Amino acid sequence: MVVPVVRRILAPIELAETREPDLGYAIGLAAQLRAELLLLAVIDTPATVNLIGRHRAMADNSRDFDTALQAEVRAMLQQFVDKAAEAGVRALGHLTFGEDVEEKILQEALLQKVDLILVRSRGRTGIMKALLGSTAGEILKAAPCPVLVART
Repeated sequence: MVVPVVRRILAPIELAETREPDLGYAIGLAAQLRAELLLLAVIDTPATVNLIGRHRAMADNSRDFDTALQAEVRAMLQQFVDKAAEAGVRALGHLTFGEDVEEKILQEALLQKVDLILVRSRGRTGIMKALLGSTAGEILKAAPCPVLVART
């Protein structure tokens, strides 16, 4: 009997983007490998800035804002989990907070004992890469398991 090499895939979700994350590749890969898909959303400052426009009326009351922000991200995660389920993939969503997104992703990979991390990369070069850094690059350097970088 052949034991699958990849049983758990960690796919971080980029919340700082204005467009909805495309998880089609992650869901398709998990389906092909018959692997469980773990979706991770990290709320950091850029993600908060991106999401704040939807909740300006609540921004004055930080407790209401925090609650609304968490509820929105949890709802997004649930939509992605449901989309994966429609494709026959078992998926779980997890929300965490932190300014060091790479560190949170690596911690989750260790805690969840994942076999593969699937990260998206825009393929920045030159000055943009120097200014903005590379989440994929940082994860590649320190990951406790193989990393698959998919270009967006």
